[in-house]
Amino acid sequence: MLKSYIDPVEKAEANRKTWKLMVEGLLLGGTGLGVLALIFEIAADAFSVAAYQTLLAIHGAGGYHQIAIWAFIVLSVLLFFGIVPAYKAGAYLRPNAGGSGPMVEAIGPPWLRWLSWVGTSLFFLDAILTIIISSISAADVTMLVLPELAPYRILLAEMFAFFIMVVLVAMGPKRAVPLFLIGGGAFTLFTLVALTLVGGAAATSPQWAFLTEGIVRRLEASGVVENVIRAQQDMSALGTVVFFQLFFRSMSSAMLGFSGYEVIPASGKHAARPKWKVISLALTLAAVFLIGTGVVQLYAAQRWDIPATEGYSTLLIEYEIVAAQVLGDGVTPDQAIPTDADRTAAEEIYQSLPAQHAAAELRGETDHPAGELSQLPQQDFVASVSQDIAVARGINQAINGTFGESFLLIAGTLLSIILLLAQGGGYVGGAAVAANAARLGRLPAFFTEDRIGIGVIWGISALLIPIIREVVVVEAYYAFGFVSAFIITSTTVFFVRNDVLEKRGIAPGSAEARSLKFAGFRGMVASYIMGGVLVTQKTDALVVIAAAGISITLFQIFIANGGFKRKPDKEAPPAFPPGTDKLTYEMGIQRALDHARQRGIVDALEELIESGALAKFNVGPERIRRLAYYLYNIDTDLFKFNGHRHLEHEHEHIEEPNLELEATYQAAYNQRNQIARRIEDFSHYGIFMFIQNYHVNWIAPDLGRDGSVVQKAMLDMLFPLTPHEEIWEEYCQFKPKRQPEPIWQFSRQRYLWAKDQWPNLSGRITTIWTLQDFNLIPKDIDVKMVITVADGKQYRHVKIHSTPAEDGDA
Repeated sequence: MLKSYIDPVEKAEANRKTWKLMVEGLLLGGTGLGVLALIFEIAADAFSVAAYQTLLAIHGAGGYHQIAIWAFIVLSVLLFFGIVPAYKAGAYLRPNAGGSGPMVEAIGPPWLRWLSWVGTSLFFLDAILTIIISSISAADVTMLVLPELAPYRILLAEMFAFFIMVVLVAMGPKRAVPLFLIGGGAFTLFTLVALTLVGGAAATSPQWAFLTEGIVRRLEASGVVENVIRAQQDMSALGTVVFFQLFFRSMSSAMLGFSGYEVIPASGKHAARPKWKVISLALTLAAVFLIGTGVVQLYAAQRWDIPATEGYSTLLIEYEIVAAQVLGDGVTPDQAIPTDADRTAAEEIYQSLPAQHAAAELRGETDHPAGELSQLPQQDFVASVSQDIAVARGINQAINGTFGESFLLIAGTLLSIILLLAQGGGYVGGAAVAANAARLGRLPAFFTEDRIGIGVIWGISALLIPIIREVVVVEAYYAFGFVSAFIITSTTVFFVRNDVLEKRGIAPGSAEARSLKFAGFRGMVASYIMGGVLVTQKTDALVVIAAAGISITLFQIFIANGGFKRKPDKEAPPAFPPGTDKLTYEMGIQRALDHARQRGIVDALEELIESGALAKFNVGPERIRRLAYYLYNIDTDLFKFNGHRHLEHEHEHIEEPNLELEATYQAAYNQRNQIARRIEDFSHYGIFMFIQNYHVNWIAPDLGRDGSVVQKAMLDMLFPLTPHEEIWEEYCQFKPKRQPEPIWQFSRQRYLWAKDQWPNLSGRITTIWTLQDFNLIPKDIDVKMVITVADGKQYRHVKIHSTPAEDGDA
């Protein structure tokens, strides 16, 4: 069951390149993104939300740190020993799949392919929720640097979402890759260093917990934190039922930290070769990073008794403690003594409670603004709050003017940037999924343009940001999307088709095949457990997600089938005559099949151009393309990007999304010889037009030189490599007619070529014809000429009759 399914030779070769693959692509060179470059590129998506993982785990556990830690450990085991092996197996089978939905289409059995429709719907929803989470989180983190902007938090989130959308639309997703690399790399490296400090400080100095309450009270007072979740009693007093309720709820909330994991294999098409090795290493390292950072954050939160603070990352509270105590001047309990000014400020807060309470009731809020403190007598309230104010003041004094202040500025800035870039991951990932669905004929064709998908995602997100407002609200909905991706990928790997295994050199039923399927089975167990926890703990969100997912899926079905009922007899695209101005289809599936045909034709054409097979025509590639695109009804918009031609042949061919499209693509691609022949036919057409127009100048019937004599002579000189009978028969079938400009613009060049070549080739024969016209030589002379061909390296002897050939003569 645990035997390696990777070919030993392939594995040894990949292992030999491991260190090179680790750093390849960091400077955007090489064959693609290496391990670190791939991790840095997806860091915004995969790692940024992990900054809120601790908050959500503690929040779900009701403030009990130990329950949150156990829940996270169980999740980590499921990820590392279940999801990671399944995704590695999927990457080995199809590294270019680009996500769970395309994976089902590429390697799954036909009866399982309905999951790709569901996967596309949920991934698109996930992209929208990514924008919402990241923009709200970025606005929250901004409060660390600019707390005075707290009243404009939602407006700031809207501005962040709009800004990233504009940048991506203006630059294009591909040109934005360096931003992701730089931002993701800086955040990842900084987080590793910073959390090392946090973990060490938490292990050696648990007494710094006295700072926590002061930081939290300051955040509450400034409006950054709206709700604080603390343990209400000792954990030993919890009943078994309550314990497991909190445990599973913490699991369901902490899953959010793994949300970006699906992005790694989805970005595999950009990986360096061998792709499966790069993706496999990236999957392992990313899992170690996510698990390691989560454990350190939860451990520090437990040691320093940090509660769940809605609206503010637990990680930033930990950073603030380290900034004050390790990188700053430090604070001791003796220094945090309330002053008269602190007591006065506390009394003013107490006096404002009734007004705050009334305002909260008007807004329909049931929780009291000051929480548990509002229930205390005035004397106790003032004593507690003044102490917190003293601690907050001590922290500020310890940090100001030290490296700790710079540390916090860097932390807040990097986290804000990475959360902004995470929006980019959501935009680009969602747009890519929409483009793939459009390629399958399941969404309108305009979604093949990434910018359109990005704009649609922004529009929906902008409407929902003011409604959702809090990360702890949206995480319930967000988790269903990526957990469903875990389920789909794992199930697909377990039920992989035999032909896919054989293509990778794995015999069905062998030990290697069983090992690969066991990896999928482990992923199934892990993902199904995660899914079960979500269904039981996030029931309210399930209804909304199911409704949204079903709506998008029904829309896909409608577009693909031209209605809600499938029409198998009409799925084949109609046969359009050459030069059809606008190709119209009854259903999306027809469009998808025809576009696959077009991609096959274009790739075959580009291969002919690059191989030099069409160089003999002495015509520029653009003219050849224009001719072929007209003849085969190629939509030029499919092969342009940012106003510049972007042809797929510039990169390695990526398989079509499903078997039907791949078969259509291959059938079209295999027409290389027919394409070359059709181009040659119109090359001949241009030359034949020249002969047709100019041969009359040399006709002399009275001398026995009729039109056929001149035409044959011209054909033999202009086509020295083609057998005389063959080219003469083709010319006899030629009929001059007015051709559309896309054809004539090519044939015209061949016409002009023949016109230019004729004076060079015809000197001897036209001299003889001229002498015959003046009766200076006999009319029945045959001419033997030497024609230089093949760049002057070969010679051909051409025999030309000057009188009509007798029967049987050439």
